[in-house]
Amino acid sequence: MLRQGVLLIALLLAPLTWAQDMSGWSDKTICRLLNSQQNNATYVQEAKSRGLACAAQAATAKQAKQQTQLIKSQGVRVYAVTLAAVDQQRLLSEPIDKTAFDFSPYEMAQLPQPLTCEFRLRRVVYEDVKEGMMEHWNMARGQLTFTANGVEVAGKWRMRGLSRDASYLKNEVNLRLTKQGDLVGKMAYFHLMVDAGEVPEKPLYIELTPHKRSQLLDLKQPKFAEFWIDVEDWAGGALRIWSCQ
Repeated sequence: MLRQGVLLIALLLAPLTWAQDMSGWSDKTICRLLNSQQNNATYVQEAKSRGLACAAQAATAKQAKQQTQLIKSQGVRVYAVTLAAVDQQRLLSEPIDKTAFDFSPYEMAQLPQPLTCEFRLRRVVYEDVKEGMMEHWNMARGQLTFTANGVEVAGKWRMRGLSRDASYLKNEVNLRLTKQGDLVGKMAYFHLMVDAGEVPEKPLYIELTPHKRSQLLDLKQPKFAEFWIDVEDWAGGALRIWSCQ
């Protein structure tokens, strides 16, 4: 029994004795062992105490391995983020769908088949004339196709800058025709011309609602209409359609 106890104590003390014997090992041996066992605190401490370069190399390799494992790990990680009140308000106030519009107050037109019309959009300025003065140049031009599911636009803006991206007219327009022949909804709208060298202007997202100056489309004989758009106090727009078929 005594011999077994002595053997057990010897086995327990063996690592301590073995660790103390590293003082006689060469630097090359310490680095070789550390490279193969980067998590071994004894090897790390010995390499650091000797000022060996392999200590820093092992730490770098260990960190890179941990980062790789983090990238490859599956699942969703949730981190707490603190935002300033102004940033929270900005994020919450911006809709995910910028062209979302409530059509429920309106009765939509029931079109038996698609109706395609030519269109042009011109600016209306209120600075000098209270009723508004229409400028004689086109902000946008193309075709509108009225369907049971909404309005499809084929055309282009002429305001330069970001307006050259045709996707704004193709994907950033959510308009519908009402039973009364009015055009309602929401769309991306380029209000200002961008000259060479100027910073590109992001589009506004404006709503089209019934306007007292609009001339509605006669759904029985659809030939012509003009929809006025409120944008800002100093200027708006007038969207004219014709040659409908």
